[in-house]
Parts: sequence; structure tokens; C-alpha cells
Amino acid sequence: MERRWSRACPEIDLPEGACRVVDVEGAGAIALFHHKGTIHALSARCPHAAGPLGHGWIEEDEVVCPLHRWRFRLSDGRCTTIRGEWVRAFPCERRDGSIWVAL
Repeated sequence: MERRWSRACPEIDLPEGACRVVDVEGAGAIALFHHKGTIHALSARCPHAAGPLGHGWIEEDEVVCPLHRWRFRLSDGRCTTIRGEWVRAFPCERRDGSIWVAL
């Protein structure tokens, strides 16, 4: 299946170390993280009690959910707190001054 790319936000709106939650057509809320020069895109809700991952913080290349401190790898969305849990990770790239997410 071919990926459909959607513009998420201007690149200038996501400086290094920042997180931003955006609504992307067809996927709903996505949390964008700019960490160590790389942009990561994950579903914005934790599978445990729908915690707002976009309000979490980054530790050791993982986002920590602010509700119950579940941790998810930025690289692939896998939960390192509870085995078998994850959030969806989306491919993303920088293009023409914007951040684009593949759905």
C-alpha cells in the first residue's frame, strides 16, 4: 500500500527538544517530538487511560506519559514499561520547510 503524506506543521514550529500535538487528516492527534536532531511522530494518546503523550517528557530516547509514567520508544512506539503495549509510530520527514507525516 502506498503511503499518503500529510503536512503536519512548519518545521520552525518544532525546535530541538520540543513536542507539538497536531491533528493530521486521517490519523487524528499525533505527537511530534524533535529529539537529537530527529523528528519522531507517535499517536498522541497512551493506550493506558488515554494519557496525553504530547504533554509528557523525554528520558533516554523515550517519551514518558504524564499520567502513569508508561514509557514509549520514540523510534518505534514500543512500550518499555508494559510488555506487548505500544503506540503507533508514523514515518515522518522534513520537506520544503515543513514536517510531513506518512499515514
